[in-house]
Amino acid sequence: MSEIKQHAVLTYISETIKSAIADAKLEKQSENIAIVRDGNDQIHLEQVSDNTGNITIQITDKKEILYSEDLLETLQNIEEGTESQKELYGALSSTIVVVNGLSIETDFVFQAVKDCFDTLSSSYQFVKTISKRINGLTISFQFGDHKFQLVVVNDPEDVIVTCDLSEVKDAKVKKTIESDVTKVQQALNKMFKE
Repeated sequence: MSEIKQHAVLTYISETIKSAIADAKLEKQSENIAIVRDGNDQIHLEQVSDNTGNITIQITDKKEILYSEDLLETLQNIEEGTESQKELYGALSSTIVVVNGLSIETDFVFQAVKDCFDTLSSSYQFVKTISKRINGLTISFQFGDHKFQLVVVNDPEDVIVTCDLSEVKDAKVKKTIESDVTKVQQALNKMFKE
């Protein structure tokens, strides 16, 4: 059986993950799909190219091994160390890495949203993620007994945070949440876009 020849970007990223996890095994399923096995758990990587040749590596990591192994930052800066290999460096620099439905930067933005609300008041509580798309998500939060939804969009120039306060009946609480959402959006833009 001949060895499956994978794209350079997929090969580099899957090898990087395999090397970072002790005793992990790498399985090449096709030229576009690789599996990194860690015991009984697995990380599924798939390379997808759009019609203009832009590459996205979609990673499914149900057990969140990449988080526990602290690999998100490594994946965000995946091109570092390949500067001498011009073609690979260029391809990695323009590749979007998506982990469990979110681009890595958007995942960092999501973590920062939770941290910002925690910093503003201990009354804020993250409830759950409602939906994800590569550069945004909808999440459910609670302020005391008042539930509300946030839509976070990580655009190239700005992080936009909007809230749906239709379930919040108390006008004073609404005003507080609206004010805090504005503060969080400003903080996120300072952290990620300036």
